[in-house]
Amino acid sequence: MIYPAKGFFADPWDTRALVPPVGQYRAASGPVVHLPAVQMPSSKVLEHLKTLPELTAWALAHNPQTSGAWANLEAQAAALGYTKGLWLPIISAQVQGQRSETLYSTSLLNTPAQNGLYSSLSLSEVLFNFGYRQANVSAAHATALAARYSANETLQTVALDVADAYYGLAESKAIVETYQRGVREARMIYQSTRTQYRAHLKAITDVYQAKTELAQAQEDLASAQGSLQASQGQLAESVGLPISVRVHIHRLRPPKVPHAPIVSHWLHLAYHQNQAIRADLETMAAARHNISVAKSQGLPSLSLVGSLGKNFFQQNPDQESFSVGLQLNVPLDTNFQAQYQVQKARALYQEARAQAQQAIQNIFLQVWKAYFQWQSSYRAYKAAQSQVQNAQKALSGIRTQYRIGLANILDLVTAEENLINARVTKSEQLAAYYQFQAELYRYAGVALLTRPLNTRP
Repeated sequence: MIYPAKGFFADPWDTRALVPPVGQYRAASGPVVHLPAVQMPSSKVLEHLKTLPELTAWALAHNPQTSGAWANLEAQAAALGYTKGLWLPIISAQVQGQRSETLYSTSLLNTPAQNGLYSSLSLSEVLFNFGYRQANVSAAHATALAARYSANETLQTVALDVADAYYGLAESKAIVETYQRGVREARMIYQSTRTQYRAHLKAITDVYQAKTELAQAQEDLASAQGSLQASQGQLAESVGLPISVRVHIHRLRPPKVPHAPIVSHWLHLAYHQNQAIRADLETMAAARHNISVAKSQGLPSLSLVGSLGKNFFQQNPDQESFSVGLQLNVPLDTNFQAQYQVQKARALYQEARAQAQQAIQNIFLQVWKAYFQWQSSYRAYKAAQSQVQNAQKALSGIRTQYRIGLANILDLVTAEENLINARVTKSEQLAAYYQFQAELYRYAGVALLTRPLNTRP
C-alpha cells in the first residue's frame, strides 16, 4: 500500500513512458542535440594536404581524440592545483541578519523582538598531519603526469592512424591502377582472340574464355574501386576531415634496405620513451602515494584555529569576541574504516603495478613484431618485384606462342592472372613496409614526424 507497483502513485512523474514494452523498438522523442560540425579547411589549405606530415599536423589539431586528451589533461592539472590548496589555511567569513523573539505562556514575561546583525571570521590551519598533504600533492602530481603522458600517447596513436590510413590509401590506389591495366590487357586479348576467330584461326571457345577473363578483370576493378573509396573515407576520418573530402596523395617510393639497429635497441628505446609505459608508471606512483594518504588519515593532526566575531543589536549593546588556540584531532577507528581504506589503497597499488608490468610486456611484443615484420616486408617486396619482372617476360613469351599456335588460351589467361597477382602483391608489400616502419617508430616512442617520409612530390 505504501509502495504500489501500479497506478498513479507508482509513477507520479510518468517516467515509465520512456520504457517501451519488452522487445518492441520505439524511437525515443527528446531534444535534438547539435554537435559541432567537422571543420572544413579552405580550398587553399586542402590543396596542400597531400603529404603525410601535412595530414598528420592537421589531424593533431583537429582530431577529436586530441581535444579529448587535452581536456583530461587540463582536468588533472586543475585537480593538482586543488590539492596544493591543502597547504593554505581555511578562512571563512559569515554575516547573518536575524530577528528573534521569545514567547512565554504568560505575556508578562514576553520581551520585545530583537534585531541583530552577526558577523564572524574564522581561520583554521593544519600544522602537522603525518604527511597527509604532501602525499595528496604527490599523488595528484603523478596523476597529472600520467595524463600528460596519456595525451602524448594519444598524439602518437592519432599519428599512427593517419600513417596507416595514408599507406592504405596509397596501396588501394596502386591496386586500382593494376586492375585498370589488367582490364585493358584483358580487353586486348579478347579483341585479338575475336579477330583471330573471325579469320578462322582460333576456336569460339577461346573467345568465350577471353571474354570470361575480361569480365573477371572488370569485377576485380569494381571491387578495388570500392576499397579505394573506403580508404579515402578512412584517411579523411583519421585526419579529422569530413568523410566526403577526397585527399589526393603522392605515390610511395620504393623502399630502401632497413638499416636499423638490433631489436634490443628498440626495446630499450620503448621502455624509456613509450608514452603509454610512462603513463602507467606514473599511475603506479600515484597509487603508491595514495597508500600514505590513507595511512595519514587514521593518525592525529594538529591545527591552529582562531575566530573573530562582532554582533550588532538594535536595543542591546554590541558584542565582540575572539579566540585562538591549538586543536588536536585524534581519530578513533572504531568502525575500522581507516584500516580497510589502507588495505584498499595497497590493493589498488598492486593492481596498478601489475597493469604497468603487463603494459610493458605488451609494448615489447608490439615492438618485437613490428621490427621483424618490417624486415621481412622488405624482403617480400623485393621478391614480389622479381616476380613481376618474371611474370611480364612469361606473359610476353606466351602471347607470342599463342599467336603461332604453340600455347592455348588457358596458358595465356593464366599468365595474365599471374602478372596481375604479382603486381597486387608488390603494392601490398610496399604499403606493409611503411606501415610496419610506422608501427615500430610509434611503439618505440619515436615521433613519427621526425622521420623522413618516403613519398614522392
